[in-house]
Amino acid sequence: MFFSPIKTEPIPERVFSISHIVADKSPLDEKELEGILIPVELNNAKTSYFRPVFDTALELGLIGYNDDHKVIFMGDKKDIKSLKDFRKFCNSKVFYDSTTDFFKMISCFLSSNDEWLKYGSVTTSNEIIRIINKETDIASLKLEKDVILGVRFWINFLGFGYFQESDKIFLPNMYTALKDFMALGNLKTGMEYSVEDFLNNLHNGSTVAMKNVKATQTLNLAMSNALRLMHDNKEIELKIHLDSEKIWHLFPNEEHEFTSDITHIVIKKAVK
Repeated sequence: MFFSPIKTEPIPERVFSISHIVADKSPLDEKELEGILIPVELNNAKTSYFRPVFDTALELGLIGYNDDHKVIFMGDKKDIKSLKDFRKFCNSKVFYDSTTDFFKMISCFLSSNDEWLKYGSVTTSNEIIRIINKETDIASLKLEKDVILGVRFWINFLGFGYFQESDKIFLPNMYTALKDFMALGNLKTGMEYSVEDFLNNLHNGSTVAMKNVKATQTLNLAMSNALRLMHDNKEIELKIHLDSEKIWHLFPNEEHEFTSDITHIVIKKAVK
C-alpha cells in the first residue's frame, strides 16, 4: 500500500483493526486471524480483503512472524492505543521514500492547490487523471480503478484535506497532518522560528508537502490553510518582520489577516 502498489482494500480502520487483534491475541495462525477479522459469511476467495490489509500492517512493521510462522505483534502498543495514535504513527512512517507511488500521489494532491476544483470529481475527471498520470507515471487505468479510490481514504485519515463525499471534490487543508509533523519534530512551545527554521524542524515526513517550497519560498494551499487555521485557533502566531532577510508566501487569501506574506511563526501551545 505505502511501499508497494496502492490498493483499495486496506482502509485505515481495517489496518488499525487487524493490528489490534494481533496485539491482543497473538500468536495466531493466518487463517485464525482472517476468521476473526472477517465474518465467515462475508469471506470468500474472490472478495476477501484480508491479504491486502494484512500486507499493509506488515509494511508498517506492526505485525510479523515468529519462528513457528505464527503471526505476532511487532510494534509498540502505544501506537495503536487510539485511531489518533495510529494516524500519528503512520505519518511518522510512510513518507520517508519519495519514490513510492503513495508519496508521489499525496505530493501530487497537495501540489494541486485549488487547480482541481474546476474539474469536479477527482475520481472521474479525465483532466485530473491526466495530470496525476503525468506527474506520477502511474497508468491511467490503474489510477481510475484502484489508486485514487485507495488514496482518498488515507488522505482524509492522515489529515491532508477532505473529500466532499457526494461530489468527490478534494479540499486541501493539512491542519491535522501538520500538527502531527510538529509533534513528531523538534519545535518548542514559546519559541519564535523563522519560516525556514519552522519547516526544517518539522518531522521529515512533512517533505511530502514541500514540493518546490524551498525554491519558491511559497507554501501550498493545504499548508497555508493549516497555518492560518492554527493562527486563528491561537495555537501558533504568524508574524511578518519587515526587516527579515527572507519573506515567505502563503497561498493567497484576501479574506484573512495574513493574505500572503509571513516571515516568522511563534509556537503558542504544545502540540500533542
